[in-house]
Amino acid sequence: MREKSREKKAVRTVRRKKAKDLLAVLSFLFLLPYTCSLLSGARLAETAETEQQANSEKGAEDGTPTVLWEQENGAWEVPLEEFVTGTLAASVPIEYHAEVQKAQAVLLRSRVAAGMADTKGSVTYRKDGETAYLDEAARRALWGSQWEEYEAVLKQAVQGTKGIVLTWENKVVSPPFFRLSAGQTRDGREIFDGQQFIWCRSVPCAHDIESAEFLQEKRWEKDAFCKRLKQEGFLLPGQDARIVLTRDSAGYVTSVVCQDSQMEGERFRKLFDLASACFSLREEQGEIILQTKGVGHGLGFDQYAANRLAEEGMDYIGLLDHFFDGLTLEKME
Repeated sequence: MREKSREKKAVRTVRRKKAKDLLAVLSFLFLLPYTCSLLSGARLAETAETEQQANSEKGAEDGTPTVLWEQENGAWEVPLEEFVTGTLAASVPIEYHAEVQKAQAVLLRSRVAAGMADTKGSVTYRKDGETAYLDEAARRALWGSQWEEYEAVLKQAVQGTKGIVLTWENKVVSPPFFRLSAGQTRDGREIFDGQQFIWCRSVPCAHDIESAEFLQEKRWEKDAFCKRLKQEGFLLPGQDARIVLTRDSAGYVTSVVCQDSQMEGERFRKLFDLASACFSLREEQGEIILQTKGVGHGLGFDQYAANRLAEEGMDYIGLLDHFFDGLTLEKME
């Protein structure tokens, strides 16, 4: 009898041990994806920081120009050509033609070089600023399995134009660019004092109308629309107040006027988060409808139109010459 009792007890112990082992295995399998995610995230952050440190040391060792990039984990010195690579990834569709990528690389490098010339040294960019930059870790995360293919496109564009910038009267300039015109790029002589972008040509871009982004529309309740304007000091006297839009030769709004109130077209665009400053407005059933053409400010290098020209055989030098009048390509010292 005692032997049977001991045998039953041993069986129960073995069963309990097996149950605990099974529970431990199930818990491990349940937590495995979360654990891997944590490790992957930590590894990605560590990789990014290691890459930033390596870039900083590389720039300091070989004496190449560097850009100071500020973000949450500190400020890092990024070699100029690597910074151009990261901003190129963030500023133009990766699917665009290789010659467009090269032209855009020249524009971005020129911007940085112009900043360096103004400050007589390095320039600082911030993560929350207007300039978008994707380091290698961010590019890997964004493109996944296509990273190697897309990275090769970037490297080819940057290395193929290494050190090349645009100048005007022997001074490096900061050329503007944008995504899609309203059918024609703007004349730089009509912007600001007519001198800052005097070399920006106004050229027709007939194919831009074919883009799915060409026409966009936003609707505002009239009361909310008037309130937003009032907050900016722009007053609409009465329900039937007439707003007058003044345009440049390319159709972009330069000023918004209502009696004694006036606002620049670009300021109005940003106030209502419009795709471009080529807009019209109308009222329908208590709503203000804002319709835009194109994407961006419309001045300088039209990426969409450039892509069509590149597909037709134009190289990056031809593309830059198409949109800019009198600028010269030069190699940085």
